[in-house]
Amino acid sequence: MRIGSSTYSFKRIGNFTTSEEKDRTILSMIEEASQYGLSGLELLAVQFESEDHDYINQIKRRAAANAIDLYALSLHHNFVNPDPDIRQQEINSVLKWLDIAEQLGTPLIRVFGGRWNTVDFDELMKRDGVEEPLPGYKYEDAFEWVIESFKKCVEKAKEKGIILALENHWGITYSAKGVLDILNGVDTPWLKAAMDCGNFRTNTYEQLQQLAPHAVLIHAKAYHGGGIYYDLDIDYPRVIRMLKDVQYNGYLSIEFEGKAAPSTGIPAQVKLLEESIRQA
Repeated sequence: MRIGSSTYSFKRIGNFTTSEEKDRTILSMIEEASQYGLSGLELLAVQFESEDHDYINQIKRRAAANAIDLYALSLHHNFVNPDPDIRQQEINSVLKWLDIAEQLGTPLIRVFGGRWNTVDFDELMKRDGVEEPLPGYKYEDAFEWVIESFKKCVEKAKEKGIILALENHWGITYSAKGVLDILNGVDTPWLKAAMDCGNFRTNTYEQLQQLAPHAVLIHAKAYHGGGIYYDLDIDYPRVIRMLKDVQYNGYLSIEFEGKAAPSTGIPAQVKLLEESIRQA
């Protein structure tokens, strides 16, 4: 296993950023990554300054110059919408970023199942990711929309040789069952799981155990300095033993959600994961 980080860890989305995060760019994060002992980066699409061909190549050159592997690209999209035209817009966004991922050379794209947006994010955190469907609809409707949407996306993913990695990220994927229902519904090796170790606050290890055999990317959540949204004491030696049991050899991708500065929290998490790998 190798240790990398999402660029989210360097510059968090929302109102919880520290002063050092303000002026960071993907290009500066690539240079900073090697200082923290990271082997690679998972790039957030929302942090890209441009989608132009020259800018993408600039990212590639900067990564090569700093010996940083660009192992994944992370998208933000939502297929949970009763309007087929809106779902198609979201599908088109994924298809567009598949082209960009191919240019970057990233073999994985992190994707979402989606959510109803019937409560705000702070309330969603209090509810452990569970929210009510839109009036007149039920959860089964959402799964049908999401499965149908991913079936369209994986056609292009297969063509380009890029694996879509579905994260257990609130909404309809708040549980391992939700993720597995989508994976089984699409039924392709081009849609697998991105296992987030911090997004199951109940029955944590039981649910992680269910996802581990399907995982192609691991999000190693970290809360140094106290959690922004919540704290979760994750037993990483236990998680890594679990991953070794299913022959997982991919990236442990740090997602730092602590109140400490990233320049403190990221290297602290690298050290913790290195020690956990030795102990496991």
